[in-house]
Amino acid sequence: MQRREIHTDLGTISYLHRHGAIPIIFLHGLGGSGNNWIKLEQYLDDRFDLYMPDLAGQGRTKIVNYDHTVEMQCSVIASFADGLGIRRPALVGNSYGGWVALRLILSGMPASRLFLIDSAGINKTAGEGTPESREAFLDRIMKMNPGNSRESIRQMIINNAEGREKITSAELESIAVPTAIIWGSEDRIIPMEYASKLHSLIGGSDLEIIHGAGHTPQTSNPAEVAGIISRLMQESHPQV
Repeated sequence: MQRREIHTDLGTISYLHRHGAIPIIFLHGLGGSGNNWIKLEQYLDDRFDLYMPDLAGQGRTKIVNYDHTVEMQCSVIASFADGLGIRRPALVGNSYGGWVALRLILSGMPASRLFLIDSAGINKTAGEGTPESREAFLDRIMKMNPGNSRESIRQMIINNAEGREKITSAELESIAVPTAIIWGSEDRIIPMEYASKLHSLIGGSDLEIIHGAGHTPQTSNPAEVAGIISRLMQESHPQV
């Protein structure tokens, strides 16, 4: 993997890249970075063209006039894909990144497949609790990636708690892109009940449970997650 950056009208987007033929864009969770996906690389076929961007307000990406919304994240990733000439990628999103991936699909971004890993978007968010619980959650996030701006992450949490951008049942039912829902059985942040709800509403979706894993199975069980992605990508791309 190589760390690169692309300059767009929205700002500078930093990302990890491994060259290949079949594009996959990985979207990390709140307060993370593209590095959160790096353990998957060794288990994914060399024919996959891997892109692991830092989302707006996180990592090394610097966006002008960032407003802390999911909608803005979608604009950033659409600009990223357009700027690099990425056509019909598979989208893989964990937690907050899954929320962004869902909104990208709903906005009409062409994609070959959608992978939702312990995805946010329909659950009660951390910001909907007490101010004390919100700050405790923020503390935990900042310990994982202390280089991020605490105030930027706080504003994202506040925006997410407003509920304006949550995904509705009708929107989920409208999704026609082949979708796989991958979930850690021991997720204490977004429990399994949300995996079941996503599976029931997204027609034809696959549900894959990673037993013993928590909220980020791509870091605790990378070989298993990569195996699911590879197997399902072969259905869309038989040449893999």
